[in-house]
Amino acid sequence: MKVFFSPNGSESDFYILSEYHIYTLLTITFTLIFVLCYAKYCNDLEKVNRLRLGLASSLILIEVSWHVWALIVGVWHINHALPLHLCSVGAILSIFMLLKRKYSIFEVLYFWAIAGSVQAILTPDLRGYNFPHFHYFWYFASHSMVILAVLWMLIVEKVRPTWSSLRKTVLVTILYALVVYPINVVTGGNYMLLMQAPVVPTLADFLDVWPGYIFWLPVVALLIATMCYLPFAIFDASRLNKKKEITT
Repeated sequence: MKVFFSPNGSESDFYILSEYHIYTLLTITFTLIFVLCYAKYCNDLEKVNRLRLGLASSLILIEVSWHVWALIVGVWHINHALPLHLCSVGAILSIFMLLKRKYSIFEVLYFWAIAGSVQAILTPDLRGYNFPHFHYFWYFASHSMVILAVLWMLIVEKVRPTWSSLRKTVLVTILYALVVYPINVVTGGNYMLLMQAPVVPTLADFLDVWPGYIFWLPVVALLIATMCYLPFAIFDASRLNKKKEITT
């Protein structure tokens, strides 16, 4: 247990698409499929609601557990531990979204989860911790739960984003970045990755060095967000074409 909760990094380095990474990705995928299929085809509304509240409660425990661990072992620091990264904010918003089934939260969280949380799982930044450390399990559990919350709203609650949702997300993200940037300056942090690209390989590696990095980051974010909406845009276009064929 001392090794599991140790403040020190793991002896072995983590590699993307390593054995442990692939097993974790498969576990996450099968878990998401199982939970969503159960909720989708379960005829007992009370059981579905209990599951939804259970997922929200699990997210609370997951997020609180990391801060408790970090404080106890002495690795909590203001320059990286504040819940200001989009994935951290996304986890908090996911709790409220699941509890209240808030569409207004889903509109923004859909893009943050697909563009951010999915990439975080595919290219994880584990800060030197590897399997089987607590931080390893927390990291993947936290990010996958955000994805699960968004998919829950899509599949179980049957809602979807719109072009208006995309515009809203862009505006909210820009305003949030304007709030976070001075916090980075004061704390020496890199919240929202505004100061530099992460150490692990990501799409941010193709951007310019700072401060040009600041200009290209929202451009790339907008492109990715648009790609996230593309399936719905294609679906709407095909449905419109079918209606035109019927009327003619």
